[in-house]
Amino acid sequence: MSLNKRHIPVPPPLIFVFCALLMKYLPPIWQFPSSLWLVIVFGGMGCAIGAASVFQFLLAKTTLNPFQLETASQLVTGGIYRLSRNPMYLSLVFILLAWMVYLGSFSALLGVVLFIWYITKFQIKPEEEGLKHLFGDAFTAYCQRTRRWL
Repeated sequence: MSLNKRHIPVPPPLIFVFCALLMKYLPPIWQFPSSLWLVIVFGGMGCAIGAASVFQFLLAKTTLNPFQLETASQLVTGGIYRLSRNPMYLSLVFILLAWMVYLGSFSALLGVVLFIWYITKFQIKPEEEGLKHLFGDAFTAYCQRTRRWL
């Protein structure tokens, strides 16, 4: 697959918004009391992970845009990227978990699972193919030592 012909069906932020809205409007199977401190913990972790991952890309002076993967100037493997190959997407998962806790609905977990499935299948796997094409053995070695999510 050519990097220029790589197709991303839907931008990740739109998938995030779709899943968040789905979570809001799913009928609750089982409700639980919302916990403000858990909302703050999950939301804070999501924001911190997201900020750290963007900061690493800015330090590396490489593209943040998944639509322009071919313009990546270097493979980022330090900082938060030592713990996860996809901390930007991971940050959105933590924010969705915070949203689920805020809603107090266990059925909202379906939106989190849907987000993880969709992003893995239609975003992360094609990105990995492109990065392997761009960075070869360095990317393969990175994949062997760092997990896709956590």
